[in-house]
Amino acid sequence: MELLTKNRRFQLCLGAVLSIVAVGVIGPYMTLNPNKKTGSRYEPPSSEHILGTDILGRDVLAQLVSGIRNSLMVGFFAGIIGLLIGFAVGGFSAYIGGLTDETVNTITNVFLVLPVIPILIVLSASLKERSLYTVAGFIGLITWAGSARSLRSQVLSLKERNFVNLARISGKSTTSIIFKEIFPNMLSYVFISFCGMFGGAIMAEAGISLIGVGPTTIATLGSMLHWSIMNQAIYIGIWWWFVPPGIVLISFTGALLAMGSVIDDVLNPKLRGVV
Repeated sequence: MELLTKNRRFQLCLGAVLSIVAVGVIGPYMTLNPNKKTGSRYEPPSSEHILGTDILGRDVLAQLVSGIRNSLMVGFFAGIIGLLIGFAVGGFSAYIGGLTDETVNTITNVFLVLPVIPILIVLSASLKERSLYTVAGFIGLITWAGSARSLRSQVLSLKERNFVNLARISGKSTTSIIFKEIFPNMLSYVFISFCGMFGGAIMAEAGISLIGVGPTTIATLGSMLHWSIMNQAIYIGIWWWFVPPGIVLISFTGALLAMGSVIDDVLNPKLRGVV
């Protein structure tokens, strides 16, 4: 942990991630109602409306912070679902080994090559109403394979270590060995995997929302981009409607993925040149 706290890249990435999370958590309580008309149509940024208004006169800043919160929730729930499936599939099968591991690994390989966005579009379009949790569930159920593959490789390495052999000889159960001996020794990789799925889920939701098949009951960063494009904000120069959500999407997912990469660089002794 000390190596991470002293790493400049990690500090910058963590600061960016926490800043955006704070805006998403606190912002909705400090801004106007994102669904209520509070000004005239297409007002430019001003002291009253910091990011101007949209085609209906609604405050764009209020929409932005609400969209950040909802997009973060989609990414978080999708990441948790994908991580749980990935660990259950990759972790347990790798420890058990044999035919079970080979079968699960084959299934994982199939999911790895599936076209995520087209499948999400088909699944989402099949429902007339889509909640935040429905979309997050779809994303998590489709994107778990990458997590399963990376966690499987870690379990395959750790299960041959002496402390695991000692636990096995002492009569501990498979579940106990996995959760009490192996899992604590791969927390950094679990976190890296979660960061990747978190950021990937946010971008996936933004992708399907951009074409109008995202959550129907809430506003997200992707839906902001969708409605700004549908109302030709790009062509008429209403930059304050589409630039801020685009910057937030790129900044947050980029910082999150970079943070995971830094953690891997710092904690992996081979990458540090220790071994």
